[in-house]
Amino acid sequence: MSNDGYGSKAPSSFRILSEKTLQGPAQVDLFTWCPRMDLLTFSPDPASIWLYRMSGQLVWKMSLKDSKTAISALAWRPDGKMLALGCSDGMIRVCDVNNGRIVHQIATRSSISCVNWVAEDNSSIQSRNSAPFDNILNIDITANLPKLSALPTAFAPDSIFASKVVLDSMINSSFMSEESSMIDILVNGERDNRIFFNIFGHFSIANIACPSPLEKLTPLCHASSPDLSFHAFIAESQDHALFMLPLRVHFIRRFGNDLAHISSASTKVQALLIYISDVMGAVAAEWKNMESSLVRPMKSLEATLVTEKDSDVVLSLLETLILGIPTDAIKTWITNYLSDRAVRSWRKASSSAYENIRKLLLENLIPACERVVVLITRVRGLARWRERGVHLGLNPDSYTHIVDALTLIMGKAHRLIWDLNKEYDHFKPFIQWIKFILDDVTNHNATAEDPDSPIETAKVATYITDYLNNSTMANYFSGDISSTNLNDLVVNLKELCENAFRESSESMKNHVVFGSPLRLADNVAIKELCMSSRVIQRGSESFMYTALSLTANADCVSVICLDLSGNYAELSSCMVRSASFAIGNEAIKALEFVDDEKLMLLVHPVDPARSKIKARIVSLEFERLLAESAVIVDAREFNGPICSVQHSTDLSEPAWSQCREFTDDFLPIALAVNGRKGRRVGSVIADDRHRFLVFDLDDDEAADEEESDNDTMIE
Repeated sequence: MSNDGYGSKAPSSFRILSEKTLQGPAQVDLFTWCPRMDLLTFSPDPASIWLYRMSGQLVWKMSLKDSKTAISALAWRPDGKMLALGCSDGMIRVCDVNNGRIVHQIATRSSISCVNWVAEDNSSIQSRNSAPFDNILNIDITANLPKLSALPTAFAPDSIFASKVVLDSMINSSFMSEESSMIDILVNGERDNRIFFNIFGHFSIANIACPSPLEKLTPLCHASSPDLSFHAFIAESQDHALFMLPLRVHFIRRFGNDLAHISSASTKVQALLIYISDVMGAVAAEWKNMESSLVRPMKSLEATLVTEKDSDVVLSLLETLILGIPTDAIKTWITNYLSDRAVRSWRKASSSAYENIRKLLLENLIPACERVVVLITRVRGLARWRERGVHLGLNPDSYTHIVDALTLIMGKAHRLIWDLNKEYDHFKPFIQWIKFILDDVTNHNATAEDPDSPIETAKVATYITDYLNNSTMANYFSGDISSTNLNDLVVNLKELCENAFRESSESMKNHVVFGSPLRLADNVAIKELCMSSRVIQRGSESFMYTALSLTANADCVSVICLDLSGNYAELSSCMVRSASFAIGNEAIKALEFVDDEKLMLLVHPVDPARSKIKARIVSLEFERLLAESAVIVDAREFNGPICSVQHSTDLSEPAWSQCREFTDDFLPIALAVNGRKGRRVGSVIADDRHRFLVFDLDDDEAADEEESDNDTMIE
């Protein structure tokens, strides 16, 4: 035995890469690898997530605003750029991997019971329908549009689009890039027996109710075929039985490229709508700054007029302007409340607000609307294509209404810019005149910074009568007429977009077919259950594997294989291979499929005090063991639980492909594996919940040391 805390080395042992320490204790749940990057998620409490690098560096922390809401499940987007959190309040929150900020939320009906994010493989993309004229749809006009600018943090500190990385990923990326043409689906199951599909995380085919008699099943785990046409849930019934619930998703193969176009357009449109809302929020904040710079001096003038028993603000200012001599009230106001510094601050704040609002409208709002027009026009063109649009549930009139709404918003935005320029053109001589009166009353000489041009009295008078109590912005943001209120127009645009894409989403539901559930086991304690599922494609044949350890401290693992090569959705016609493998005096604490060949187990000795064997992680070639020991069942002729017909086979160490034994210095209690090509790493959390260890899935430590010894002998 070595004294490194990791124990002795088996003949074929996982090579330890590092041991690191967390900032605080972690729960064993929600412990997963990012599929594309060396990143790990940990959960310090039910409402929080930490993201760590493999090197032990903390990347970010995030916590839900409501600490009473628990994160019940999480899933990585297959490209590793987003992380979906399924929460007890029925919301799925999608986080950006760069900073942990929530970029999107999906409302469901009840608490989330499982979440998975899957993507089709490259061969599926190539085999999709390539009908004539499809290449026309692949022309990406948005690639030739100017890229949108990130929102300045000073204007929109809470916007996700203050980050250029997020903006480029969600909006500026090519509409039909290789990445966007690969369909991915965010799948979640709810505790009220409903299933949601969210293509690209945004285009929702939602609220798919399990048909009777399946409505009392709660999804717990999900797996899909590489082409996304077959999906299966491991689900629990009310009497604590475990079922496999299959369903066939026909719309992936049937609509292929068209579905990718609609889903990608929907995703980008929704991101652009968030961007537009954030721009409107930034404009409103700048308007507030503009108003506050005007309200303060005007309120002090009103208070002075009340004290002096003078007329109202407008008449008093006009009297001073026309007569050229400040009234007593104006003199008192200037003497007591205004100063050279205050006027300069007033001028600077107002000028800055005018410029910022114009910039937000011209460089952010209008270009964003133009992008939405391009995307919506593409979908409308597809909707008008009778051979396809009708089947996709697309109504061209719905998209025409969206284009009309966008045209109105852009027209109002251009008009607002025009009116702002006009107001600002009158504000400049007004503030120049205020400064002139100040200098005259206080006998202050004008500085070099003050304009020496003549004061345009007519414009000053117009500003006092037309703009002082009636800001241009008020006409566009707080008007009672919805046709001129930009906020109302944007809200209407959102509703039109939601309704248009919902029509297509509802049509997609008709192409989801449930199969007959397959009973796996009875009397299952879900809290004690360890399970993992994987759909594997071997040539033209498809198989679904499920590994189960049904009770706490169970010393056996059940592996079930279903041949899906025939009717994917109708599992009642499938041949099932099933086997149970016992590992002696050891209890299975966690299990996970590594790839298409290996299953990894985390096992503890049942009686640590008497056992010579310590806790260990082992991997086995599950298909080889199934071939040797499986019982074959025809689902059409068997009504009981599949696990009840298994014959238990004892496994000994020669069955392990790899094995790593630990000492009491490091007792692993949770396992996470990334078997994706190019990554191939695993990790375990220690029983102190502070330390985690990273190991290589392929490198054999014994072989490395033997090679090192040979090198030493040569020297």
